[in-house]
Amino acid sequence: MRFLQSIHILHKNTEYVPDFLPYLVGIGTILIWAIYFYRLHKKKIGVKTQFLQLAGTALPVANLLKTFFQFVFGRTNIREWLIVGKPPVFNWFNKIGSGCFPSGHMTVFVAFGTAFLFYYPQYRRKVLIILVLLGAALIATDYHFLSDVIAGAYLGFITTYSLWYVFKKWRIGI
Repeated sequence: MRFLQSIHILHKNTEYVPDFLPYLVGIGTILIWAIYFYRLHKKKIGVKTQFLQLAGTALPVANLLKTFFQFVFGRTNIREWLIVGKPPVFNWFNKIGSGCFPSGHMTVFVAFGTAFLFYYPQYRRKVLIILVLLGAALIATDYHFLSDVIAGAYLGFITTYSLWYVFKKWRIGI
């Protein structure tokens, strides 16, 4: 925290990063579904279209689940904890938006990355490196504890895996 605050430009540019996640999920979901329906209209059904269906479903579902779990756990934000200096607190069933467990960024990006890996496994190493770097950045910039990042990654993976299983088992969509 001291390091971030000592470099004014870095602190200023990382201060509001969490606020962009709902917009990123919303815009990403709309774009993915637009491309999906365009491909269906053009009768381009294949791996890319299946990926778009899974990713377009996984992003908003993962975002809703992380919001629910953040509401349930309501853990103190790490930056507030560093400033106040008291132990982290779980405010069970507290107001929405006050918690940081699990990490929303990890949940959403791992959900998307998992969907990507189901259909494009040849990019496994690159995707995993990007996700590990994201997790490290969330910890290094004092947005999350390690446990937040791990829980977010797990939630994102389980969300996408569950959707993929349901789509395959019941042959939903294409």
